[in-house]
Amino acid sequence: MTKRKTARVETAAAGPPPIAVIEECALPIVSELNRVATSSDPPRVKLEGAMEIIFGAYGESDVEFSGLFLSGWMRARDDKQVRLTLAWQREQIRLSLQDILAEGVAAGVFRGQLDAGAVAAVILGVAEGCLLQSATQGGAVTAEQLLRTLLRLIVTVA
Repeated sequence: MTKRKTARVETAAAGPPPIAVIEECALPIVSELNRVATSSDPPRVKLEGAMEIIFGAYGESDVEFSGLFLSGWMRARDDKQVRLTLAWQREQIRLSLQDILAEGVAAGVFRGQLDAGAVAAVILGVAEGCLLQSATQGGAVTAEQLLRTLLRLIVTVA
């Protein structure tokens, strides 16, 4: 898995980061996932690429990047604009994954009974869990191991 370079995020000690900073960090991820999902690559290549992007961003991020999203989620409880922004970004990521999964099911590359929407949500949830590991600087299971395990569960047994 390639390590995604993240910009260092400077936040004031007195308060949470502005929504513009969260958007600045998340929009490139959303855009790149959309590009992968709409490419002409085979579904398996798309899925691997999309998962590398999201697990690279969330699983190999620096403490500032993960902290930015974790504090954003906490702020979203009380700030409607933050809540809507994070929900939109999260849904765009999930939809890109869902499109790739649905294409793979239709092509017979992924398990036939796969619920593309639910599996996309699971992939995103696992990636978001990597943000917690990143913020605490470690975990027993790496983002790479999680990514490979999810792929094995999705791909049809040959």
